[in-house]
Amino acid sequence: MKFRVRFDLCRWFVIWAALAISGTALASEASEKSLLRNEAVAQLEMAISAVQEAERRKALWIPAAEALDEARAAFDLGEFVQSIELARSARQFAELGIKQLAAPPYRHF
Repeated sequence: MKFRVRFDLCRWFVIWAALAISGTALASEASEKSLLRNEAVAQLEMAISAVQEAERRKALWIPAAEALDEARAAFDLGEFVQSIELARSARQFAELGIKQLAAPPYRHF
């Protein structure tokens, strides 16, 4: 009888440990997704302001607007990593459009 009680206690401990570990993994996954979502929101906000600034200066490149639209669509689908990458691309394209205004015009001699 003593062996049976110890065996049951060991079995319950193993089950409890497995549940605790899986619960920690689920919490970690949810935390990571929340961090990615927050990063995606921040990148989208920066991309939106950069695209708006480029549009205001009449220097908006089409790839910037397209990348921003794709970033928003990826965010809506919950694809936060893809949304972050596309928002960064949109911001970079918008900044390049603005920098292009400072370049001297092309002259063909």
